[in-house]
Amino acid sequence: MFRDTTITATVKKRELIIFLVCFLAAYVLNVIGIIKNHTSALELFTQLHVVFLVSLIFYGAVVILRVLYYMVSRFWIRK
Repeated sequence: MFRDTTITATVKKRELIIFLVCFLAAYVLNVIGIIKNHTSALELFTQLHVVFLVSLIFYGAVVILRVLYYMVSRFWIRK
């Protein structure tokens, strides 16, 4: 019923790059919020846990979009 799967180094690298892009996007949003609200630059470090959580939310959204794309593309491709 279940089969063994192997996660290749290429897949790990791709997922890490996608997560780093999500983290960078969350960090940029944090910088924009700091500039917009005229707060201390110290918040770049003190709010890092929130940035990490937002990047996880972004990554989850990307995963959902990728799964939806995969499902839709499977229906459109006819064999």
